Amino acid sequence: MGGFNMKVCALAACLLLAGQVASYSMEDLCAQWSGSGYVGDPADCHGWGYCQGQKLVSWNKCKDGLVFNAQTSSCGFDNSTICTTSAVATCTAAKSPMYVAVLNDCNQYGYCFGNGSIGYGNCGAGGVYAANNNTCVWGPTCPQDTICRFMKNDIFVGDPNNCGSYLQCNNGYGTPGQCAPGKYYNPGNGMCQATNPCTGNSGNSDSNPGTTYTVGQSVAGACTGGTAIAPATTFFMADKQTCYGYFYCTTAAGNGIWNACLTGTHFDPTTQKCLSPASFACTYNRCGNVNAPFMAVSGQSCKQYEICSNSATAYCPSSNPYYDEVHNICTADRPAYKICA
Repeated sequence: MGGFNMKVCALAACLLLAGQVASYSMEDLCAQWSGSGYVGDPADCHGWGYCQGQKLVSWNKCKDGLVFNAQTSSCGFDNSTICTTSAVATCTAAKSPMYVAVLNDCNQYGYCFGNGSIGYGNCGAGGVYAANNNTCVWGPTCPQDTICRFMKNDIFVGDPNNCGSYLQCNNGYGTPGQCAPGKYYNPGNGMCQATNPCTGNSGNSDSNPGTTYTVGQSVAGACTGGTAIAPATTFFMADKQTCYGYFYCTTAAGNGIWNACLTGTHFDPTTQKCLSPASFACTYNRCGNVNAPFMAVSGQSCKQYEICSNSATAYCPSSNPYYDEVHNICTADRPAYKICA
C-alpha cells in the first residue's frame, strides 16, 4: 500500500485502530449497552467512563500519561495501547513500524516509522482503509467506524446507526446482526422483542409527544431539498417539529418515512445521525425524547436551563453559572459541548 515497504511488526495488531474518531460521546455508548462496565472516551484516548443502567455514572482519566484500552478495561503504556483519537499520538509513541487508520478520513492510512514520525497514503478513489485486516477494500463502509472501538470485548450493543439492530463487539470491531423477522433489539435489556424500541418512548405505541407524525408514516414533500452524504444514496431529513424526529428519504422528490431517534438522543441534520443532544444545538423542544430533569436552553451558552417537567426556565448560581446537562451539574467553567457554544 502507498509505497511503504517497511515490514509491519506484530505490535501493529494492537494499534491499528488509532486515529479514527467518530462523533460519539460516552453517554451515547452507555445508551446502547444494557450491561455495566468501563468504556473509552471518544474524545480523549486517556479518558474512560463507567456505564450503569444505560447511563454514564462516572468518568476519569488514566494517570501518568497512560492510555485507556477499552477492550480490556485497563490503562496501558502509550507505545503498546490503542489511542483511538490520534494517529499522530500513536506514531509518536510507537517504537516499531506499523500502519494506522487516519483521523476522520477512512480513505487514508498512516504509517508509523517507529522513530516518532508518521507518513500518509491513501486507498484511491472508492477505497477505504480496513484497519482490522490492514488492507484497502472497496466500499462505503469504514470497518473501524463503530462504537465497539470504545467498548469491551464480547458484548452485544445496540447499533446507533440502525435502530432495532445490534453489534457484537470484539477487538474493537462490531459485527452487525439483526433479530428474527418481526423482532427488534432493545439495548436497554440486551434482548430481542416484538415491540419496537425505536419509537422514542416506551415502545408500546407508534406515536410520540410533540409531533403530529407516527412511526412509519409516509409524508409527501418531506424530503424536498435534502441530499445524501456520499457515498450513500439515501438520506435523512429532520421533521422540523421535534429534536428527535426524522424522515427516511430515497429521493428528494419522494415521500419521507417518519421515525424517531432512540430515547436519549436527538437527530442532527448535519451528520444525519441520532447523537447526544449536547453535541449540537437543536432549536425545538430539547426536553423531548430524553429522560432528564433539566436541559440547557439553546442559544444561551448553557447559562440557562429548562425544567422539563413544567417547561419553566432557571439559572445556575453565579458562583457556578454554567449548566452541564450531560452530568446534570452547575459548573464554573463553560462545558465544551456544542450546545454551550
